[in-house]
Amino acid sequence: MNAKDMIIGLAPWFLFSFVASHFGAGAVGWAGLAAFAASLALIVYSVTQKRSIKILDAAGTVTFGIISAIGFIGGSGVDTWLTDYGRGATTVILGLVMLISAFTIPFTEQYARETVDPRYWGSPIFRAKNRSISLLWSGVIFAMAACHVVAGALASADTISGAHPGNVLLNWVIPIALIIFAVKRTQAIADRDATPAPIAQTGTTR
Repeated sequence: MNAKDMIIGLAPWFLFSFVASHFGAGAVGWAGLAAFAASLALIVYSVTQKRSIKILDAAGTVTFGIISAIGFIGGSGVDTWLTDYGRGATTVILGLVMLISAFTIPFTEQYARETVDPRYWGSPIFRAKNRSISLLWSGVIFAMAACHVVAGALASADTISGAHPGNVLLNWVIPIALIIFAVKRTQAIADRDATPAPIAQTGTTR
């Protein structure tokens, strides 16, 4: 499985964080709109390429559509809260989507199926690998959410400014390090016992 495809799926979430943090409270609605458009573009791309619509893309479209509406309709107080805590809130939502998928249909299966022979899709090993990877990513995303929430709380209390090194550390340095860790672990899990046993075919051969 190519983890780069998942990173592309996370792009709208990164885009929201970047725009919201760099352009201030007045840009929250636009940040949500940009992330919504990016998520929608990924869905359109999947449809045109005759691929399955990814869980992350669908979740991003709904989440950022709501965030954008709140940002444009809400007052300055709402915009300020979204600037401080929007990154943390949306990241928590992303982590929950990943966690729930691990116990239903792991979200990583949608990416893995694009590079794995269909005869292995029903393999217990294939499902176990994707469950492990989905749990890994949900843990990493929740850790990122904690960093964003702490950074938002500090900013809300006027303890630091947007350019303070602490803000950069919590909102960018640690999250990027966590993403790099997750990508490496994803590859390690995917490469372990790389060829799952195919599902036995039923019926008789004539």
